[in-house]
Amino acid sequence: MKNRRTPFGMPGEPTPAAAAPPDLYESLRVAEPRKRNRQWEKQHQSHKAVYRGVDPRLSLKVKTIAGDLCVPEGEVARAVIEHALRCYERGELDLNPRPNPYRMRMTLFPTHATMSAPGHIKDSRKKTGALWRVITTWRCFPPELKCELSALASTDGLNVPVGELVSALLRFGLQEFQHGRLMLAPVQKRTSYTLSPEGKK
Repeated sequence: MKNRRTPFGMPGEPTPAAAAPPDLYESLRVAEPRKRNRQWEKQHQSHKAVYRGVDPRLSLKVKTIAGDLCVPEGEVARAVIEHALRCYERGELDLNPRPNPYRMRMTLFPTHATMSAPGHIKDSRKKTGALWRVITTWRCFPPELKCELSALASTDGLNVPVGELVSALLRFGLQEFQHGRLMLAPVQKRTSYTLSPEGKK
């Protein structure tokens, strides 16, 4: 019975040890995390606008219009703000800053204590403080417009926070859009090229 042949090999041959299956988690541990290419963001950093204190209801209206027109939000904000600025230059929009009792700078939206119920006075300082925490970001926003807004809001201009100025311009521009005095017409953007037949230019 010693020389009996086994189905796994010749008699007397040592049986090969079974190979251990590869560790699936080892490849995950060794592999480095994939780095995201941020080249486009670096090149277009100047076309990104970040403002603090913009009324979020106005930003939401800009987002809704951009969605309806299938264009970036920054382009809608740019068109609305530029229209409001041109109206301000022509004297059709009055931006009259007033002293702000809670800050050093002036304000376009003076805060007054409002009556919420008979005999109760509601202070609006909490509302303005909460609004100051809101950060609005737009892309496709021209750097020239950012400079113009900063100059107008500076101490040499209206001496108001930039977020308040942007809110005032957005409010006026969106009203103009609703009344049909500002037209926003999307144009199809060509994003790809095609090869011409050989020999033709």
